Amino acid sequence: MLNVALIRQSWRSWWSFSVRPAGPVWLQFLWTILFNTAIAVVLALVAWGFSNRADPWYVLWANFVIAQSIGLTIHVLFDIGGYLIGHQRVSALSTKARVLFFAGIPIIGCLIGYWIGLSLLGVDVGRIVHGAPRIVIAIVMLSIIFSTLWYRYLSGMNRLARAEAESARERARVVELQRQALDAQLRSLQAQIEPHFLFNTLANVVSLIDSAPDNARRMLERLIDLLRASLAASRSERTTLAQETALITAYLEILRIRMGERLSYRIDVPPELMSAHIPPLSLQPLVENSVKHGLEPKLEGGRVHLTARSSGDALLLDVEDDGLGFPPNAAGGVGLSNLRERIASIYGGRGQLVVEALARGTRVRMTIPLQPA
Repeated sequence: MLNVALIRQSWRSWWSFSVRPAGPVWLQFLWTILFNTAIAVVLALVAWGFSNRADPWYVLWANFVIAQSIGLTIHVLFDIGGYLIGHQRVSALSTKARVLFFAGIPIIGCLIGYWIGLSLLGVDVGRIVHGAPRIVIAIVMLSIIFSTLWYRYLSGMNRLARAEAESARERARVVELQRQALDAQLRSLQAQIEPHFLFNTLANVVSLIDSAPDNARRMLERLIDLLRASLAASRSERTTLAQETALITAYLEILRIRMGERLSYRIDVPPELMSAHIPPLSLQPLVENSVKHGLEPKLEGGRVHLTARSSGDALLLDVEDDGLGFPPNAAGGVGLSNLRERIASIYGGRGQLVVEALARGTRVRMTIPLQPA
């Protein structure tokens, strides 16, 4: 079935004399017939105005036959030329060749169309050629004028189309550059988080080597699991909540060995959310800040609680502690600052990071669009 978009596309293709018509072939011929009919009506009115004694219906009929003969002949010649030369070759023709093709075919089509139309009306064309050659010359001149005007219009349309195509390519290039810049920014921000995360963990391992070698060995085993998960995550644009919680578990186990009974933790993530996509290494800065700012300065330590839930099309990730806390308007260090920029770059206004002061401790809530794997 035809729709409005296809009809408009077909009309633009016909009006620009495209050798690669859009839409069904019969619709292209319909545009030609309608255009020829309009030309016939205009010519009939002009002819009848100059000679109001003539039969208006015959004048209309004669102009209709000649206009259809000329228009359909030109249409068929363009189709044949595009088929014989090839659509790609026609588009790549030189300027002179394009003039010969797009201006020459209408001239030939006018001559052949006049001959067909006059013959259908019962006129002896051969007698006119021999007896009144000036009529033939007049027809040729009119054909040249018509073809010249039409080619100038077509050249303007082609220049406009090339300008629009160049503008579209430029817009695409700008979009690609913006995408590359955003990708470089994200990788730069992520690279700033990776050393911050890794060096702090290694410092914890070193601090236990002399004082508690058994704990250091256990910590190194957890560190192997942690590095395996973190290195894989750091080279991915997205990870799953299951992979991220596994990384957090390994990280907290290392801290738990160092802090002993002063640190406890709980991770509550529903099974249906485990496959949700989140930015890699996005929860680790939140957990690290809870321990660093909330629990480590507190003599008796405390607890870290990670929860995940969905609300409509949003994923809410909370990291909560019962430590000393820090002001809600605090930046939270390089980790949280970089994470805010990453979330804003990836999700725009649909992602946010909010720090909330609790009666005891702090809650950091990360809200991002819910994207199941």
